[in-house]
Amino acid sequence: MSSAPWSLDGRAVLLTGVAGALGVHVARALTAAGARIYGVDRNRDNTERMRDEGVLSDVLIGDVTQSSFLDEIAQRWPDVDVLINNVGAATSKTLADTSDDVLSAMLDVNLRPAVGLCRRIMPEMGRRGGGKVINIASVLALHPVPTVAAYAASKAAIVGFTRSIALEYAPRRVQANVLAPGYLEASKNNDYFASEAGHRFVERFTPTNSIGTATALDGPVLFLASSMSDHVTGHVLIVDGGYSIW
Repeated sequence: MSSAPWSLDGRAVLLTGVAGALGVHVARALTAAGARIYGVDRNRDNTERMRDEGVLSDVLIGDVTQSSFLDEIAQRWPDVDVLINNVGAATSKTLADTSDDVLSAMLDVNLRPAVGLCRRIMPEMGRRGGGKVINIASVLALHPVPTVAAYAASKAAIVGFTRSIALEYAPRRVQANVLAPGYLEASKNNDYFASEAGHRFVERFTPTNSIGTATALDGPVLFLASSMSDHVTGHVLIVDGGYSIW
């Protein structure tokens, strides 16, 4: 038994969205802590490159919005100790433009795959004596801005879902928590935060006067994935530089 409470030696981690900006950093941090990472993504080239580099132990390429693919994931890896539902999509629409299709698209990516994998994997975790679930939401689920109604709704649904399954599985020693990032360095954000408007936003709304670096979530994920969080369940861990304090 390792003396380090943050060690993930011998633990199998299933990480969806592994080839995205967040997924890459999280996978590297968890691998460095000793975890065996099972990576899932639609991006074959980047995912297989990570496997070849030794960051990932095994990979599956496919679309997590498809129920048959979720079945394949659960059948391929029955020994998952930590499930991290990281796949996500965003949109910015006024309420008038938030059609049924827009809302369905957000729920199809941000909620349903997480529900589907939890339903397939958590019972086996419970039978084996415990496990960890980390569902990635967003600070916008709790502290939204205009024009993100569909996105915020889908991420808020993740919060409610996670708190419910945390209650259900607590007796089986499975902890389920939410990680809610704020604004982070990423290609989709860089142009805005490099602009004058972006600088004003950061100065006005972020007490640290900065957005999160690409590695800002490494420590929080490691905490939630390791034995350090064995007495933490149903919690929403916000990592936003103080944005939600306002």
